[in-house]
Amino acid sequence: MTLPQALPTGPQGPARAAAPRLAHAAAPARASLPLDPAGEDPDPGCALHQRIDEWILPLRAVGAARLDAELGARLQRIAPMEQCLCVLADHDCAGLDAMAPRLHGTMAPELQRLYATLIVERDPLLARAGQEWCALAGTIEQHCSWLQEHARNAEVIRAWLRRSGAGNLVVVPARGWLSRGAVFAFSARRPAESGVFALFYAAQRLAVTLELRYRPYTAELLAMRFTARERDVLRAGLQGAADDEIARRLGLSVDAVRYYFKRFKHRVPPAIGHLRPRELARIVHHLGKL
Repeated sequence: MTLPQALPTGPQGPARAAAPRLAHAAAPARASLPLDPAGEDPDPGCALHQRIDEWILPLRAVGAARLDAELGARLQRIAPMEQCLCVLADHDCAGLDAMAPRLHGTMAPELQRLYATLIVERDPLLARAGQEWCALAGTIEQHCSWLQEHARNAEVIRAWLRRSGAGNLVVVPARGWLSRGAVFAFSARRPAESGVFALFYAAQRLAVTLELRYRPYTAELLAMRFTARERDVLRAGLQGAADDEIARRLGLSVDAVRYYFKRFKHRVPPAIGHLRPRELARIVHHLGKL
């Protein structure tokens, strides 16, 4: 499916999760949750970003029974929409037990499952949004035309979308530290560009918030600090070097190299303490700590 307009929302390519700059204003102290693996908010003085943080970050602690409704209500404050669906799946990070895609939003649960199958298997909309790192906006009819050609149960989805009153769809790519996904926003009217920009920022914050909700040990890993020598050893391990090769490269004894790996393993949260040091190092690398 090709939607008619890609709304640019940041630098091209998924290597950066930077949101566009919106209204600028002096802002008080912010919640200390980094936007992306670089830990960098592209616009720390943006008052709108602060308000979005105040709406999205508390979702980490909302009860499971209320999460979908709360997520929908808070996204509705950011951009008008009839229904929403947030889909997050694990990024390629060696060592972690893969979770099933996480689905949240006001879309009916049975349709969430249909969309999950569609998205995981072959949805070009999500793939294009992630590759181009921009929001894609189009009409529900265009979306349904693609569904009719490529998806089972397309009529069920078409009928539900029509009943919901949604005439337009925006797909916004989302990136956490260890997960990738998107927010699907279904609205009666085509959203304003400013609303799409705000939704892009919210999608990144939502990805990080839900990641911390499902993998709370991530916060502990982000707080870890390493000496220069520890970083050298762990980085060499990430490159696949054996202990003796690392020792020769860094001018250390093999026992010293093994000591650094052992000490690192003992510092990580117990929830992932069963993993091997090199697997743990890869996770920490995805978090931008190495």
